[in-house]
Amino acid sequence: MKNFKYLLFTLFAVAATAVSCSDDDNDHDYHLEYVNVTDADVPDEFIFGQTYRLNVTVELPSSCYYFYGQYDYFYEGSSRLIYPIAHVHDNEPCTLNIRETVFSIPVQALQTEPYIFKFYQGEDDQGQDTFLTIEVPVITNTEQVQ
Repeated sequence: MKNFKYLLFTLFAVAATAVSCSDDDNDHDYHLEYVNVTDADVPDEFIFGQTYRLNVTVELPSSCYYFYGQYDYFYEGSSRLIYPIAHVHDNEPCTLNIRETVFSIPVQALQTEPYIFKFYQGEDDQGQDTFLTIEVPVITNTEQVQ
């Protein structure tokens, strides 16, 4: 009898969960999209081993774009490609409301060669990605003493 009550309770809990998960009233459709970087606040130089925060400004082109600090960060040799990601709400009336927001990226200087940051700025007429490119030299401790 005890096992039957446990089984009945489990079935009830599963059924209640299934019903609550099928409630589409709070769901909304969206897709993810790369957004353009308009500016990046990057130090003039890095000191090897130190950690820095790069402040990056992105442009959100309409009221349907929301930025939650997400970005893709790709390594390409000593280059770093940064693609900010916005959530774009679908099936929603949007207004042309260009606004900017700032997020930060932590970077620890762990290489001695210069860092080359490439911040995504959209696509050109041929569909090729364009970038705001900033090079940051790295100073080692021996260079600091001199």
